[in-house]
Amino acid sequence: MGRFVAMYFCFSLITPIFGKEPPNQNVIVTAKKGQGVYSLLRTYQLLDNTSNLVRFYELNKLKNGAELEKGKQYKLPLKIIKFDGNNIRSTLNTKNYEKAKDIQIYNEAMVTAGLKSKSYTKDNQLWLPEHFDFNTKTISKKKTNSTELKAVNTAPAHHLERELIADSRLSIAEVRELQQLYAERSSEDSNRSSDGYFKKVSNRMLNVKLFGTKNAEVPVESEELKDQVYYIVPGHGGPDPGAMFKDKESDFTFCEDEYAYDVSLRLARNLMTKGATVYVIVQDNNDGIRDERYLDCDTDEVCIGNHDMPVNQLKRLRQGMIKTNQLYFKHQLEGIKNQWMISIHIDSQPEDNRQDVFFYYQSESKKSKKKAKQLKTVFSNKYKKYQERDYKGTISARPLYVMRTSEADPIFIELANIQNKHDRERIASPRNRQLLADWILEGFLE
Repeated sequence: MGRFVAMYFCFSLITPIFGKEPPNQNVIVTAKKGQGVYSLLRTYQLLDNTSNLVRFYELNKLKNGAELEKGKQYKLPLKIIKFDGNNIRSTLNTKNYEKAKDIQIYNEAMVTAGLKSKSYTKDNQLWLPEHFDFNTKTISKKKTNSTELKAVNTAPAHHLERELIADSRLSIAEVRELQQLYAERSSEDSNRSSDGYFKKVSNRMLNVKLFGTKNAEVPVESEELKDQVYYIVPGHGGPDPGAMFKDKESDFTFCEDEYAYDVSLRLARNLMTKGATVYVIVQDNNDGIRDERYLDCDTDEVCIGNHDMPVNQLKRLRQGMIKTNQLYFKHQLEGIKNQWMISIHIDSQPEDNRQDVFFYYQSESKKSKKKAKQLKTVFSNKYKKYQERDYKGTISARPLYVMRTSEADPIFIELANIQNKHDRERIASPRNRQLLADWILEGFLE
């Protein structure tokens, strides 16, 4: 993902009153070559809410799916509000403290990511995503501090020692509602051989076609993870390639979903060798584990069970979580207590931001946070041993859809910054992709 230049304008005092028409000033960005709507909205953390995608097309009078033009300016579904110099609640005429806190966190994230030049307390310009609804309670319930999402030449830094609050998990009522939905979906899928993508050859050997001919035979070396179930969710796929980078020297386009998928398969295979039950939620039946540096972009990935992946991002995320939670409830009834959802991604930040692998956990899951710490420790030790330098990766919580809706304890992993040359080398090397999978495995063996 390339960089965008945010343009904000000075304007007369606005006193927004919630419920009335909001001011018309929107953050405006200039598109760079090869950038798309998905990557732009993802940069500004607006892609987690599907309404922002629809609103972007409306604001810019574009047809659904239209491409962006290099050098052209576009409005974001992100309002510029005149900060009153007091606090966010008085600025927005609201008593909702938790939502105001979410907006504060969002603005701080924009500054630390280099997308906004100054804090709203300094330039008096508060950014308000249009999808924020003050008439409902915020999902966040716990008071913690926020974390930076970006730092120069490192993973998102912790020098301010803050943590970003993540969405809380679903309520009991919501879980019951989803259980009913999963039951209905399970009935619909009963005639499909949905999840059996591997065969048990013997107690010591599995055959997994998904891994490709060369890696299909998986020896079960131990039973260390025998009573654990893992749901591996590679980032993006199908109609959404995720973050992209066009390499002018090689004339090759790096797609996030291809490299995240390769590491995901390697991790899944590793886990199986230790006796774990593993489901790969996003699948590409003709890729397998690849030992090439350049992994071609394609759009033929499907959701487990051979389901086509929707174009709409929220529907696509919901599809994956429905399948994940469907399987979770099945194994829960079998008495399996240790179940994990691992979502693997590649970040996109400014090109000079070289960052180490970092991890997100679910703020209300003690197991999730503990595991994130264990993974960080493993990577820190490996960096000291093999690279003779300090590991700069971090752990924090973040309000992501898959983290909130996963019934299995979730871990979200960002492997690299696709825009940074050194980080691309890390993921381009098949040896490095295997090492990433090996080190993640080690974190789950502790």
